[in-house]
Amino acid sequence: MYWILAIMAAIAASLIALVVGGLVTPAEYRVVRRMRLPRGADDIRALLTNLSAYEQWAPSPCTIQRQDVGDAQTIVVQVTDDDTKVQLHWEWRIEGDVAHSDVAHSVITLTESGRVGNPIIRFFAALRGHGGGAERTLRALAEHVDEFGVSIEEL
Repeated sequence: MYWILAIMAAIAASLIALVVGGLVTPAEYRVVRRMRLPRGADDIRALLTNLSAYEQWAPSPCTIQRQDVGDAQTIVVQVTDDDTKVQLHWEWRIEGDVAHSDVAHSVITLTESGRVGNPIIRFFAALRGHGGGAERTLRALAEHVDEFGVSIEEL
């Protein structure tokens, strides 16, 4: 009979630990990832500026809204994932890579900001790391322009 109480106490302690762990984890997050592509910066900028083109290559269905224009190298968009209704803030920065002067190269930096409201999901997201979405997005962009196996840097 006591083993049932011990199991119930262990389950209750685990749930309390999840909730407390989630409550002490910050709800806001920001990740920065960067990759290099053998494409011109103007080509990549044109692809990212065309909001209707995102549905062709984005890793999951989403609704994109243009935000502040920023400078000439920065594109800022508000992303709403159509499946989960999660809202993200993406800031794309596209620069020409002068180190590879023989072929047009560009350096694409994606800064993803978001908020995780549910403390239990927040706890697991913090354990797993928040950079997975940004990395999937950069890989999807690279594959859309027929570049596979690109390396993505964590900044």
